[in-house]
Amino acid sequence: MSAKKRTYNEAFLKKGFTSIVQNSVVKPQCAVCGKVLSHESMKPSKLKVHFESLHSQLVDKSLDHFKRKEASLKASRMDSTGHFARQDKAALEASYSIALKIAQTKKPHTIGEDLIKPCILEATKAILGEQQAHQLRAISLSNDIVKSRICCKL
Repeated sequence: MSAKKRTYNEAFLKKGFTSIVQNSVVKPQCAVCGKVLSHESMKPSKLKVHFESLHSQLVDKSLDHFKRKEASLKASRMDSTGHFARQDKAALEASYSIALKIAQTKKPHTIGEDLIKPCILEATKAILGEQQAHQLRAISLSNDIVKSRICCKL
């Protein structure tokens, strides 16, 4: 017996969910927090559980509110996979500042990705915890990124 194919329904927006396509599979995405749920979660009851447990303060909001949230979410997407176009400003500034330090020490550009970033992540994880370390993973320190940051500063 084949599994039932679930499809996105516009009524899901009343529960705060829009749709996103990942690997040619339509999945529900929360318009409030941006979390992408599994395809199997595209049941009204499962969407309701997510919405009421995490966003209970928004239960009485109008459909227009969620349409604005959906438009904002879709505008910030880089592509249909759900990756966001906007890089965290703080991570971008950190990337530039580390690239400048690498250039000033005249070390190979690969040191950023091979040594500096792993050390930053380990120290942050040990002192502040996994969640903060996860945020620092957004700092781009690849060889090509460091090279382009140095070239831009000249």
